[in-house]
Amino acid sequence: MAETTIAVIGTTGRTGRPLVAALERRGAHVRVLSRKPQKPDLFPGTVEWRLGDLMDIGSLIEAFRSANAIHYIPPSLDKRDPDYMGNIIAAAERAGVSRLVYHSVLHPNTPEMPHHIRKAGCERLLRHSPLSWTVIQPAMYVQTMLGYLDAAEGVLAPPFDTARQFTLIHEQDLAEAAAIIHTTRGHDFATYELAGAERLDSMAMAEMLGTILGRPVTARKADAEAYVARFAEKRGLTPEQARERRLMFDYYDRHGLVGNPNVLRMILGREPASFMEAARHSLPGEQNGPAARTGNEGRQ
Repeated sequence: MAETTIAVIGTTGRTGRPLVAALERRGAHVRVLSRKPQKPDLFPGTVEWRLGDLMDIGSLIEAFRSANAIHYIPPSLDKRDPDYMGNIIAAAERAGVSRLVYHSVLHPNTPEMPHHIRKAGCERLLRHSPLSWTVIQPAMYVQTMLGYLDAAEGVLAPPFDTARQFTLIHEQDLAEAAAIIHTTRGHDFATYELAGAERLDSMAMAEMLGTILGRPVTARKADAEAYVARFAEKRGLTPEQARERRLMFDYYDRHGLVGNPNVLRMILGREPASFMEAARHSLPGEQNGPAARTGNEGRQ
């Protein structure tokens, strides 16, 4: 059987690297698209590296040629989202690639969060295209919540109400599910909500983190305005991107973000990692916890 080649867009962040590893574990050949000419050391030598610019259809056509499918992880806060999706679809058609898996977001049809609404628009473009597609809609990552943890101070300080609930997904589970979607049949024209199995607020998470760290952890709400200002300066966000991030936190502050775990459970063929398992896997010095084990690496 010929090797399956998956062209992956958006690999350098916390979502892409686990996906590349999961695809390779399942026997796929991974072709990474990037605007940078040199492959960074974070990818193994088996990964193919191709130049591609989302605003240059010609470069995308060349990068997509001979691939079996495309996996698109879009930027989080970019108003050009719909333009990127349109270009990817057009280039895929011209390159002869008939399948695209799109990494969207949980609850895309949420007007209070502009970047979610853009993802909904991209989903619509894909549904109206001639391609075979799968849309995955992941919940907030466990690792995102861990970014609000100051382990030295024993404080979990998200910039939203600590009583709001979330169904966090472990990034390794998300990567494994996406790899399964690419390497097994039956996922065409499906929209999959991917969420963890626990509905937890920050106070419950803080208590669990205290158990892992062996010392108390307290949950408290950080000042959202100050947090966004620091984040924007560190990441070089535009004022509009900073505004959208603040709107996201405002939404979380009022509603949280919860989904259903049944689809993730179905795809993985096992129970999703718990918050405790995922945190043990992700926190420095805790990488040997149960979540380090993946249960479907050999499943075909």
